[in-house]
Formats: sequence, structure tokens, C-alpha cells
Amino acid sequence: MESYDEDLNENPFFHMLQTEHTELFQKATVEGWIICVPCEGSVPKYALTVEDFFSHILIPSDELPESHFRTLNDRDVRICNRVVTVEENDISRPLTTHILFEETYYTDDLLKYKVLCLEHPLERHSDFGPVSSNSSVVISLQTLRDCIDLLWTESRGRDVLEKIDQLIRDFLSCNNNLEFEPLQVQKDLVGSLYTICLQNALRDSRLRERTSTNKHLLENVKLAVETYMLHTVYKKVIKGVTACTAHDDANLNKIIRNLSDIQLRDLGVRQDLYDTVPWAKQELARIDGYSTVLGKVGCLKRMLGAITKQHPSKNSPDLFVGNVIAADDLLPMIVFLVIKTGLPNWIAHLTFMKQFHFSNPSKCQVDEYSFLITSLEAAIEHINSGLFLGSSIPEAQIVYEEKYDKYKKADEEQQSVSAEPSGIEYLFEQIKLGNESEVKGILDRSIGSNSMRERESSTKKNDIILKLCHPLCSCDKCESIISKSLCNTTPTINSCDDRGFTALHVACMFGRPTMVDLLLKYGSNVNACDYSGSTPVHYAAAKGYQNALLLLVHAGAHIDIADNEGNTPLHLACNNGHEGCVKAIIYFAEHVGLKLNINCANSQGNTALHNAARWGYEGIVHLLLENGARPGAENKRHITPLDYAHNIHITRLLMRAIKTMPPSGLMPGSSNGIVTNLTSKSKELHVAASSKKTLDFSDSVKPRKVSGASLQKGSKTKKVFYGVLPETTQGMRNVEKLLKAIAAGDTRLACYYMGLDANDEAASQKAAQPEQQHEKCHPLCTCEKCQPENDVNSDENGTDEEHSHHILDVNVCDGEGFTPLHVAAMHGRLDLTRLLIDAGALVDVRTRTKAATPLHFACQNQRLQVVQLLLRRSADPDIQDWHGNTALHYACYVGNIRLVETLLQLASPRLDLKNASGKSAVQEAEEKMALTIVKLLRGGKHFVVNGDESKDY
Repeated sequence: MESYDEDLNENPFFHMLQTEHTELFQKATVEGWIICVPCEGSVPKYALTVEDFFSHILIPSDELPESHFRTLNDRDVRICNRVVTVEENDISRPLTTHILFEETYYTDDLLKYKVLCLEHPLERHSDFGPVSSNSSVVISLQTLRDCIDLLWTESRGRDVLEKIDQLIRDFLSCNNNLEFEPLQVQKDLVGSLYTICLQNALRDSRLRERTSTNKHLLENVKLAVETYMLHTVYKKVIKGVTACTAHDDANLNKIIRNLSDIQLRDLGVRQDLYDTVPWAKQELARIDGYSTVLGKVGCLKRMLGAITKQHPSKNSPDLFVGNVIAADDLLPMIVFLVIKTGLPNWIAHLTFMKQFHFSNPSKCQVDEYSFLITSLEAAIEHINSGLFLGSSIPEAQIVYEEKYDKYKKADEEQQSVSAEPSGIEYLFEQIKLGNESEVKGILDRSIGSNSMRERESSTKKNDIILKLCHPLCSCDKCESIISKSLCNTTPTINSCDDRGFTALHVACMFGRPTMVDLLLKYGSNVNACDYSGSTPVHYAAAKGYQNALLLLVHAGAHIDIADNEGNTPLHLACNNGHEGCVKAIIYFAEHVGLKLNINCANSQGNTALHNAARWGYEGIVHLLLENGARPGAENKRHITPLDYAHNIHITRLLMRAIKTMPPSGLMPGSSNGIVTNLTSKSKELHVAASSKKTLDFSDSVKPRKVSGASLQKGSKTKKVFYGVLPETTQGMRNVEKLLKAIAAGDTRLACYYMGLDANDEAASQKAAQPEQQHEKCHPLCTCEKCQPENDVNSDENGTDEEHSHHILDVNVCDGEGFTPLHVAAMHGRLDLTRLLIDAGALVDVRTRTKAATPLHFACQNQRLQVVQLLLRRSADPDIQDWHGNTALHYACYVGNIRLVETLLQLASPRLDLKNASGKSAVQEAEEKMALTIVKLLRGGKHFVVNGDESKDY
């Protein structure tokens, strides 16, 4: 057999195993299992599932470890004379393939593992072919964009997507009240829609034929249909899901808000994971921006990658490796991230991912999806269980019991000087524990006469001097004795520590009403502020201790005082979901005749109603609205409580209040237009989760610029450029129209779609006019039927502005990666080619499926003038597509001597490059019997071969 030369670092199968299935790859390397990698191009597009990777990991047998193996999906494999045989049920048809070569790799931890490069995969597929004739790019379904590409390219058209769109429109029109149905009814209805959409997709003859023999493609088609359907109906579905989970979400939010001070050390998170928190939190916070199960699970996957510290490999910058983390270490990390992310509807998103994943054939199947979703569910259940309490004070502050324990463990010499802990710390610790008798004794001692204190102080001073090395000694031991003696002072009722906390602050912080009552009797300052501007009332309201709160307000505490961030006790009680404290504040103010500003805004402009609506506390929202809260109040970001509402129950309460409230009831600065817009659209209830701009296309809307080596050994590394994928399905349709216009030579229409000047003033003016393009015979048609009624006022109607939002990038591409320049070169549109290049089109842009450039297509289709233009604009003639062919290969294949002459004169291409079949351009010409071209290529000219001048051929 011929030797085969391939760079495994560029192999898509091997790359996906290391990046998409990191845990499996790391397990294989640790255990010393053998990894089988099918050669590049032997795996069909969109065909890889986790089962494929399981079937390519070989575990040696104990008896015959050199020849007998078993795959992770429990299939017997034998290796003999470089032939791999997979035993199947049909003994007469065993699956066999050859080992092309084997390599030994070492991980960063110097673990050794073996990789076998195989001629074909160890799974049967209908569309496998030889490397030279069926090269393809392996693309996994990671985003909505990938799903659309699969349906678009595999069915060879947009008919499948258009039929699905029509089915979805019919479904939404027949289920206007879907969001008001029970969850099971919603699931059944959307599940029926998925089944119908999948059936219609498989009616496509090409899809039906390919999926009938390829189970992996079928699974990906199922996932693609589900993802596309969910993206379209998401706004309806998420409204219904949030309505069904509103109560559970509110309860979870109340727990989370009261755990907001919790720290990593409180959960026992490993210290080496601390630095991963910002990245992991950023990824997890994006989960509500995705409208599909695939997108949300992708967020969980990226969060896991951040926690495991995935980073570029030293050997391959495009390859990411990470550390293995145990589930016991992962759970507390996810718990911390859920608490700190600040998402108001975790239960709704978890329910959506669990209940609306229809493409999974078995709910009991253990795969990456189930692992990630189960991990999130476990973290949420752990929070809901109430098994742990949050830190009572921020991490930077001192925990009193820790200091108290230090005093207990002090050595005998230190205890002889200071037998008791420092006064104020000891007092605060006893208040936290609720030790009434000890607190009372401390406070009674603090009331003693000054003379007695002076005498005690003088006696202690003499004792301390006796313990020092000498009266003026400043060694560490003496300094410690003096500092401890200075701390051992009896605190008073209003003594405060280094954060400004008084005894009353601590009593309210830990919810000790008996301590509050005792401290008030001893004359504690009820309105004392700590260094954050918070009074005891703030802490009682934030922690939900209603009894302590009532004691304070009856003792004269100010209920409308704001802290340094502008938060009143009412803000904090509403933010943390303590309805009892909200009632206590409102009813007390009403009872004693105090004027409570219920619409007071904090430093961010948020009112108490903003906080209650954001976290879904329906009872508190109703209470605030009854007492004059303004639903139209805007914060500094111009967001109203209605914008924060994340379920239809809160929305209904706010909408009802807006309808009945006169314009004078709005906040200063709020326009009447806000009320008009909200009331006019009352049938379409606003929910924050359905109004958020989706991020489904955010991972693939930018131009792809990937560096990589050429397919053949010895070629220099080149930059690879791909086209810009459109952001929406409507953008995809516009791209298809653009490419069709270019293929037909319609320059004016093509320029209209890209916003370019076609050097025709009249045409440019007309191109900017059409307001409803889909209703016209042609976007630039000027017949009476298509003529706008008010042509003069078209600019006033904002038509130009609307069109500007739909202008396509000059490097935009379809699902297969064809850009306008590809199509213009393919069809020989010289003027359009020149116009596109002048507008910034990349001359060496490649397609996604074949990695072909415009120069490749121009040579294939013998477009001589376009070839000359591309070469003069610095097109690279030595770029090889996935078949290994250069522009010169195609010029020789079609037998066009003028193309060959043009390439030789304008570009001086390399003649030694060989394609995947091992043929050079000269050999292609010889095979086609193009003797004139062979003579030209072997003529008396010098050409560069491998960087050096060679002699005449």
C-alpha cells in the first residue's frame, strides 16, 4: 500500500474529539487506550455523534492486548497485518479498513497515547468514498446557524425551510393562547408541531434518500428541525413556560437574593478554580439570550469549559485542552455561579431545556446534553433545599467566631495577659448567639462609674508592665501584650467596630428580636449608620426579620432613610422578596401618618416596584401598586418595571395599573407615549424573556478568518478567509436572491442588495425606493402596480433607513460559503467582479464545503477575462482546494491553453503542487492529451520548485 502523509492536527475528526469531547479524550489518554482517526475526507458532512467517537476508542484485551480490542460501544475489534476488522452480527460482511500510519503523542503531563490513522471509519455509512473524490468538511451542529445550513445544503434549496415556516405560521395562528395553557398541553402541542415539521422535511427526496441509510445524518436532521422550529416559536413558548414556573422561580429568587453575600469559601470551592469565575459567569449569564435548547446547552458547555480551564494547546493553537474536574468539585462551583449570575427565571430555562428537547430519542440516554442539564438541575435543587445559609457579612469583613476561636487556642502566656476576648467582639458574638444574660451583664458593667474604670485600668497597667521585658521594650511579644490589653475595654451600648456596626446592627443582622428589645431598653441609637450608610432597619428589612423591624420602627427608626447606594429599607425588602417586611413598612407608615415615598428611586433610578417586578414577587407587586407605585417609572437606563417583568402574571398586574392610571400619575420625564403604546398592545403581553435580543447567530455572524496549513506537505502556511454568514433566516433568503441576481447578470439588483452604486443614477434612485419588496414584480420594477402611491414622500416614510438595515455585506455567503465574488467569477460577470473587488470583496475567499476560491471557479468555467482581473488584483494561484487542486490544475483539466498562458504570465504558479490524487498540473494535461499545454509547461522556461530555481523540464 502507498504511504499516506497527513497532519493529524488538521484532521477534523481528531480536532472534534479533542475540543467537543474533551472528557472522553482525556479519559482515553489517561487510560492508555488507542484512538482511531479516519483520514481526512472519509467522514461525511454533519455525520458525527458521540457514538462515532465511542466506536473509535479501542480498549486492549487483557489476554491479547496487541491484537484484540473492544470499543467503548462494546464491539469486538481485531488488528492483524495493519488491517482493522470490526466483528458484526453478519459474519460474512465484516467491516475492515487499513491502517495508513500510526503516531505516538504526549500530553502536557507527559502521558503517552497512540493514534491510528485509518483509511475509513469503523462505522458503515452510505456516502463514504475515497479521499480524493469525496473530501468534505466535518461540521457538528453547535449553533442555530449550523442547523439552518444543514437543512439548506442537504436538501439543496430553501423549500424545506419555507414549508416549515408555513407550518409554524399555521400553528401560531391556531394557538393564539398557547402561553395560557398548562405546561403539559404546551409541550404536547409544540411536540406535535415538531413531528409535523420533521415529516415534511423528510418528504424532501434528497433528505429522505440520504437519511434512510445514514442514521447519524437522520439524528442531526432531527436536531436541526427542532432547533429551527424552537427558534421561531420561542417567544410564545417561553411566555407559557415562565407563566407555569412563576411561583417556583419567585421562591428560588427569594433564596438566591438572600444568599447574595455568599462567597466561594462558604461553598467549599477549590481555590485553584477561583480565577475561572469571571469567564464562567459571563458564559452562563448568556443563557437567557438563546432561544433553543441547543443554544442554552451550548452556554452550559462553554461554562464547563471555563471551569475546566480549557486553553489553546502548545502544539496547536486551534486545539483546546483542559483539566479534568470531579462532579463533587463541579457542583459547588455551579451553585455559586447560579447565585451570582442574577438571572430571574432559572426554573423556566431549566424546564424549557428538559421538556422541549424532542429530538432526543431516549430520555434515559446518558449523553453530553443530559449531563449538562442534570448538573444545572442539581445545583438549583441544592439551592432550593435550604441546606446551607449564605455568609452573613461580606468576605472582606471579619467573622467574629473565627476571632473568638483564636482566643480559645491562645497559649498560656497570652491567656495570662488577656484571659477574655476583646470586649466589642465578645459582645457581638454573644448577641449573635442570643445569650441575653451575658449581653446584659456586659452592658451593666459598661454603666459603672468612671472612677472604678480608672482604678481597674491603673491596676491592669501595672500588671502589664510586670509582664514586659522592660517598660520601654518594643519586641513582638511585648507589642502583642500591649495591643491586646488596649482592646480589652468594656464596650458601651453605642460602641462600633471598624465597619461602623453597633450592637443593634448585629442583632438585626442575625434576627434576634429579644436582643433588639434589650438593646433598645439600654438606649441604643436606632438610626445609627455603618460605613455603608445602612441603619439597623436596612438589615432587618434585607434579611426579612419582621419582628425586629417592627421593634425598630416603633422605637422611632426612620423607614425612608437611604444608604450610600440610595436604597431604602423598602427597596431591600422588595429586592429580597420579604413580603411581611414590605407590609410592615407600608402599614406602619399608614397607621402613624408618615408620608412614605413609595416611588423613591435609588442611585440607579430603580424603585421598589422595579425590584419586585424583576424577581417575580407577584404579591409584593400587587401590594405596591395598591399603595401608589407607578408602573411607568423609568430608571436611569429608561427601563420600566414592565420591562423587567418576566412572567405574564406580573405583566397583567402592571398593564392593568397602567390602563387605570391617569397621565398625571407618571414619573416626571415619562412620556404619554409609553402609556399609549402599552395599552394599544395589551393583547400581546410583554415578558422580558421573550423580548430579549437573541444571541443565536452571534457566534457565526463575523467573517471567519482561520489560519491553517495546506493539504499537501511542503506547502507554506496561508491565511484562510471565509464569507460572512447572514444573521437571520430572512438574511439567508436575501443572500440567495443576491446570488441569483449576480448569476443572471442583473447588476442593478445586485447593487441594490449590497447598497453599492451601479454607476447609474436613475437606477440607484429607483433601487432605494421600494418599500415592500416582497409585493413587487421585481425589487426595481416601476410598473403602475409596483409604483408607490406617494413617491415624493418615500424618504419621509423612512424607506431608505429601513433598506439600510437589510444591506448585505460584500463578503456575505450562503450556507455552502459561496460569496458574490464566487458567483460572479463562475458566470464570468466581469463588471460585477470589478465592482465587488473595488467594494472590498476578498479575492481569495473560500467556500466552506470545497475551500475553493473565485479563481478556481473562473478557471473551471474558462472565464478568461475574470481570471486576468483576479490575477491583477493579487489573487493567489497556488491555493489548493479540498481536492488539492490549484487554478492551474483546473486550467489544464479543461484544456484551455489561453488560461494556462495567462496564469504563467501574470502569476508564475508553482508546477510541483499535487492534488489529492497525487497528480501535478502537467500530469492532468497529459491525461487529457492536451499536448500543447504539456509542451508549454515543459518548455524552456524556469519555474520555481520548492523555493529553488530548477533546470528546464
